[in-house]
Amino acid sequence: MKRQIFKKRPDDFDYHQLRSCKNCLNSFTGRYCNACGEKVIELEDRSFKRLAESVLNAFTFLDGKFLKSFKLIILSPGKLSANVREGIQVPYMKLVGLFFVANFFYFLFPVFDTFNSKLYTQFYQQGYSDIVQSVVRDYIKANNIDFEKFTTEYNAQSGNLAKLLIIILVGIYTIPLSIINFSRKNLFFDHLQLSFEFHAFLLLINSVILPHILLFIIRLVSMWFGVDWSSLLSDEVYSKLSLVLFFYFFVRAQRTYYKQNWLLAGVKGAILTYLVVISLMVYRFILFFITFWTM
Repeated sequence: MKRQIFKKRPDDFDYHQLRSCKNCLNSFTGRYCNACGEKVIELEDRSFKRLAESVLNAFTFLDGKFLKSFKLIILSPGKLSANVREGIQVPYMKLVGLFFVANFFYFLFPVFDTFNSKLYTQFYQQGYSDIVQSVVRDYIKANNIDFEKFTTEYNAQSGNLAKLLIIILVGIYTIPLSIINFSRKNLFFDHLQLSFEFHAFLLLINSVILPHILLFIIRLVSMWFGVDWSSLLSDEVYSKLSLVLFFYFFVRAQRTYYKQNWLLAGVKGAILTYLVVISLMVYRFILFFITFWTM
């Protein structure tokens, strides 16, 4: 008889015992309260092993919800939001949580200055740059501050605030989503959910994974041919590629989430793609003034 090295611990939990929920006082049987979902605390739940498992799950997403959600936003944009609306939530991460995980990865592995707009970007590359130049120059002149010192302090403050304020972008974009897809059947919350899904896609796929893959390929090819081709991944080139990705997301989301035909989905997808650019400009404008006022 073969000896088992790893033996599964027998489940000796009494599933038939009637219990009173510590949270809502509901009477139930089993491990979880059928009214509020509170779990019965067992002895092993208070062990160091369980604590270590919880920490590991939090940082590696071993529960599979992150990977399932991640796969869905790539292959079927809008499906995750549709599942939430229909009440299918257990297999996936909550959209708010997915957004913040994506936000974490973006600021951990940045490639482009998309959301954390430094002073140079605000000063020269925005449609409202003349306003920024006027405000900054008047402030520097009035307070007799060195421009280089101001730039350093601004960039540091903007980087810190951008991590918190990026959620403003979700709210900003919910407005055009709700206008273009207005229907009495859809609540503002429904459009907000799709906005969270899109910005998780924007942060994870467009701002982290794809640019790092392209950088790796370009560096590999540059080493192979002995030519520096890093300039191929310029802001201008990648911006155009991003628009293609956004269009893909919105066309699929219009089909999946709003149940529209291909023609209407294509037209609305093009409009929503353009409005991403506008919403980013509004976000950067807000970010500039909040950064400026809090310095």
